[in-house]
Amino acid sequence: RSTAFMEFAGVENHDDFHTNEDGYIHTQDQRVAYIIYNVALEDLKELENQLLLVASHCIEKDKSKLSTGPKHLGSNILGWAHASVDQCAVLLDLWTCETALLEKKCQLLDVYFEAYQHTLDPEERFALAQAITDIMHKRPRFDLKLEYFVNTYKDECICLQLHLQLLRDIVNKQIDAQREYIHKIWREGQRGGISEFGLPYNVITKQLISLNSSRPTLKNTYLLEFHPSLGLVCLIPKALEYTYQEFYSICRPKTASKASNLEKQVLQLVVDEWLTMEKTETFYSSQIQKDLFAEVLLEDPVLVQEIALSLLEVGADEEKKTDSENQLFILDSFSMMLELATLCHRLIEVATESARLARFYKAFAIEAGFGEFHLYLRPTHFESASHREKADHLPPIFITSLLEDDSCVDRYIPSSLPLSIQEIDSHIGKLSFRTRDDVMQLLCPSGIRNTQLILACQVIQKNALLAAVQQASFCYLVQPPHAPDIKVS
Repeated sequence: RSTAFMEFAGVENHDDFHTNEDGYIHTQDQRVAYIIYNVALEDLKELENQLLLVASHCIEKDKSKLSTGPKHLGSNILGWAHASVDQCAVLLDLWTCETALLEKKCQLLDVYFEAYQHTLDPEERFALAQAITDIMHKRPRFDLKLEYFVNTYKDECICLQLHLQLLRDIVNKQIDAQREYIHKIWREGQRGGISEFGLPYNVITKQLISLNSSRPTLKNTYLLEFHPSLGLVCLIPKALEYTYQEFYSICRPKTASKASNLEKQVLQLVVDEWLTMEKTETFYSSQIQKDLFAEVLLEDPVLVQEIALSLLEVGADEEKKTDSENQLFILDSFSMMLELATLCHRLIEVATESARLARFYKAFAIEAGFGEFHLYLRPTHFESASHREKADHLPPIFITSLLEDDSCVDRYIPSSLPLSIQEIDSHIGKLSFRTRDDVMQLLCPSGIRNTQLILACQVIQKNALLAAVQQASFCYLVQPPHAPDIKVS
């Protein structure tokens, strides 16, 4: 805690710091005096004006005691003054709702701020700072047609809570994954030397601390534990905003309350999808899962280093080389190793994206009346093909023409999703990154070319699936003007 740290003798504080007591945040200067910034007072004054406007609008909506007509204009002064409305109760409800909203904001900001303290990349730090600023200045979307403001604040608090739940779970799982990765690297301890240069620092598991002094927000980390990969958290608000805008363009809510309710449903959908998300490798066969996804050897930098050194030893034993040839051989060997590692990770990434797009493709195909077999291909041997003396150039066939008669289409449906290369050539598609011998077989020019070909085919399949899914989803965007809105629950 910062307050406990300041109690040590000989420590001079030149910065302001914050404390949290009984839910109240205090700012103290270097002399431990309680202070309030001028900007905070200006923000408070602006907030008070906004709240008074909202309260005045709600009070003005009370027309139950008003009598219209010329003869009642002078005799109904109390009605025009809304004396029957408990104005203090309205202000209390408004301030209670505003306090609950600010509390939810603080909880969400704590998660982003902890991720910010782990981030080293300047662009990621700037993006996280922008996300924090956006959350600070986010205001409820008041619907002036509603009688009261409580439901508006309730929807905004639910949106912040769902955002917090999603973000906290993602960051905690990322911390666990990073700890597992660091433990794998330093499983044999630190020995020192140039071979350890470039590896992430080992975590000294001595004392757990909480970066947030007011209340623990994420997992407690060790004193010198840093995870720079948490800087990617800056992409989460961008993805959420993009998803919301897509649904907004489809549903087209007419009022602010319906837009807020739509955002709440979108966030709930994202949270449910995240909590129930299947592992994409399960869409592929068990053999592909073992060779490509399960504990890939190239994910361990220590084993990669050993393979690279053994590759140099094999080359040194073949024939004697001059100094220049030896340097060129070392450079080619390391370049080949880096190329194979890059191809492996890109192939895993593209295969994961293809599996998710394939699921969307199946859903759209079923909705459009097409069978699942349109997703798959399989190679046909020339021996089984029928011979024609004069092969005419047939015009292109549209998929809609197959709805009535699809007898010419191969109804092949495999038990699991294959890689794209396996739909063209089953021999080239046999690759594995699981064992050391499998990796050594790929560390040659022909192995690199085959891996590049496998990746190129997978990228083509992913792009084709993406184009098909986007084209199918476009029909939701083209709707008549009288399309119904999302109902407010």
